[in-house]
Amino acid sequence: MNGVERKKEILRILTQKESVDVEELTRIFGVSKVTVRSDLDSLEAKGLLIRTHGGALSAENQKLIRIFTDTMTEEAEEKERIAKAASSLLHDGDTVIIDTGSTTVHIAKYLRGRNITAVTSSLLAMNALMNDESVELIMLPGMLRRYSMGAIGPLTKNTLHEIRADILFMGASAISSDGVWSSNLVEADTKRSMIKAADTVCLLADGKKLMMKGLGKIAPWKDIDYFVSDSVPADFKAELEEAGVKVIIAPEA
Repeated sequence: MNGVERKKEILRILTQKESVDVEELTRIFGVSKVTVRSDLDSLEAKGLLIRTHGGALSAENQKLIRIFTDTMTEEAEEKERIAKAASSLLHDGDTVIIDTGSTTVHIAKYLRGRNITAVTSSLLAMNALMNDESVELIMLPGMLRRYSMGAIGPLTKNTLHEIRADILFMGASAISSDGVWSSNLVEADTKRSMIKAADTVCLLADGKKLMMKGLGKIAPWKDIDYFVSDSVPADFKAELEEAGVKVIIAPEA
């Protein structure tokens, strides 16, 4: 079994067990610990797993992963309403970060024709804005996460450290009373850098993501300024507002 085949098998094992150790992999593949560690380091560099002492963890919560093309068509009307409501926070001259996500991508249409600088990790947001000369467009570099069609990882974070934005429009895989979550640990880490780069953080998510948890925590609610959704239970809305979050419910079309 060559290196490419070993790495594919490691990822396959992680989809079943969510963790592996070096000793186990040396027995399975019949190679040295040095070779196994090299394979794990290579996969971590691509954001496909998280290295631990003596092994690795899956970087993905398989239960929450959905192909982006599927999520784009799910609750499409609700996501459009959410994006429209969130766009009321935009001002001409703003520098805006657009996160990856099937809801946040809809924000792009509300930037068209405006004097705005858009910084994005989303390939779809870039595609929506690339021909609009009124928008100054900055595409974040990094490793492509195909599930969300966006850039994540160290290169993305390093660029974000050099940016100061007026507002971040952020997506999430899951939302609970104790914070905002991603299904991918590397993506969660990247989103935290986006939060640090923005003066105002606006979370966009449809009601189906409420009261769920992902693999990696992005942020507690104290780091979120606005939450825009199509539906939020009254008790949860009150809880968020008590924490200082301004909740916006997207009106019916």
